[in-house]
Amino acid sequence: MEAAWNAFGSDSDSSDSEDDNGVAGREEATRLMQQYNTQSAQDKQGSKTDNTNSTSISFQPSFDDQKQRTASLPWPNNPPLYLGPAFVQKLTLGGGRGYTATEDLPPGTCILIEEPFVKGWSEQQMGKRLGLESIQHLFDRDTAQSIVQCMEELHPTKDKVDSVYRDNSEDIAPLDKIQIVDMISSADSETSHYQEVQSLIAYAKERGIVNSDGTNLNSRDINRLLLTMRYNGFDSGLYLHFSIFNHDEDPNCIKFRPSSEGTQQQHYSEARTTRFVKKGEALTLHYLENPREVSHATRRKILWDQHRFDIGDEGAFRKFLRLAEDHNKTGAKEDSGGDPPVAFNIENSLDDLEDMVVELQAMFLSKPDEGLSMSSTSFERAAALELTVWELITAAKASLGNNNHILLSRCRRLHLDSIEILLEHCSSILDNKASTELMARFLPSARELLESQQLRLGNDHTDVARTNNDISMGIQALLSHSPKRLLSLQLQDMRSLDQCSRFEHSCRKEKERIEKLFPKDADNIIAMVKEA
Repeated sequence: MEAAWNAFGSDSDSSDSEDDNGVAGREEATRLMQQYNTQSAQDKQGSKTDNTNSTSISFQPSFDDQKQRTASLPWPNNPPLYLGPAFVQKLTLGGGRGYTATEDLPPGTCILIEEPFVKGWSEQQMGKRLGLESIQHLFDRDTAQSIVQCMEELHPTKDKVDSVYRDNSEDIAPLDKIQIVDMISSADSETSHYQEVQSLIAYAKERGIVNSDGTNLNSRDINRLLLTMRYNGFDSGLYLHFSIFNHDEDPNCIKFRPSSEGTQQQHYSEARTTRFVKKGEALTLHYLENPREVSHATRRKILWDQHRFDIGDEGAFRKFLRLAEDHNKTGAKEDSGGDPPVAFNIENSLDDLEDMVVELQAMFLSKPDEGLSMSSTSFERAAALELTVWELITAAKASLGNNNHILLSRCRRLHLDSIEILLEHCSSILDNKASTELMARFLPSARELLESQQLRLGNDHTDVARTNNDISMGIQALLSHSPKRLLSLQLQDMRSLDQCSRFEHSCRKEKERIEKLFPKDADNIIAMVKEA
């Protein structure tokens, strides 16, 4: 799944030192979400267990079925390309609604396929937090009237916002006050914001853009549209039906974004289950899926700044992710977010190193035929990057006191990426010994990454498939070039050549099994539900 906020920067609604109202609001949001978080964690435990004996009803998509079920969605005139075995259920939290499974669902079940209702954002908006310039961008479109009216049903809905402002202050629900009243009041307090809103009201009137009831847009409508985009936007654009998915720290679905890789120009996003989901269980996504591997404290801050809900401290989540034992044995000092203070330093280092990876990949791609040597700047930078990440993993293990910490997963993935850059672009100048030593560092990182991913994501996630493939390729390379070096690593379940071969085979088969769960068949699914 993609995160809306990767594209729009990390600016927050408030400074690092919140005022009294901000602190009180956060405490109230934490209280409101705590019961939901705890129950959600308990519900997920059952779905993570072995469900091989469970039976799921075969879902038979058809045009008539799709037409009937999508007619009950908030936007019947703008149905998704496909709606799988799910229905929209009213909830007390999460925007008041969410998707629920209509039957037992195996991993890989396609839940939703949808094109973005608004594709992309203005160039002025990229790299920044969503602002009023995005509303200007919407108003400039030929379909502005349709967009504005459809956005009335996105969270927070026009009916909800209007009703909140009709109520007496003491009658406003606490979460509505936090997510609507406080946010709009904060924006309105800025002089420049007020002036820009007035300009947008005049521009909408000039273009004939009105509410569905025919009334002209007012300042409350403009602020609601801004909140709607911030609460529901993805970096590939604004979706209607994807907005119904609620966030979960332990989600059971993943969102695949539109892709232009290779010859396939995929214009839609799709959501699929990543593990067995029981009938009646909520279907959820993680809003901060890109990058997914950030510390709990950072996730908590971004979700509060961007959505005004608080996921609470990490204690409850550690219990159902089974991470408490490793961490608590060390007695590492933690901050209020559940992560040791050193985690922020590691995250900053990772941000810088990930930028270096992007720069190196661009450098190699821009000059693919450039002659390389051991003294080439690009090679020296790539080699230094790999060693730096390797050292960061060693230091992070000691500092975090938890071999399964989510930041270590991010470190290990970055380490694998840095080695892949060297092997892909610098193989012509790497001798057999250098290549062997790279693979000898590659394999332990991949092995440890797999263990953490299986613990956090289960056995059926697409990320797990990729890491299984990495391990398989690493074992094959060392078996071919230096079996002795492979055995010297003394990795678990790989203490003999026979064990190494068996483990390589199991990883390869696991990768193939998981890939079959996520076939690239969305076009076929869409074709099945089209009117004949």
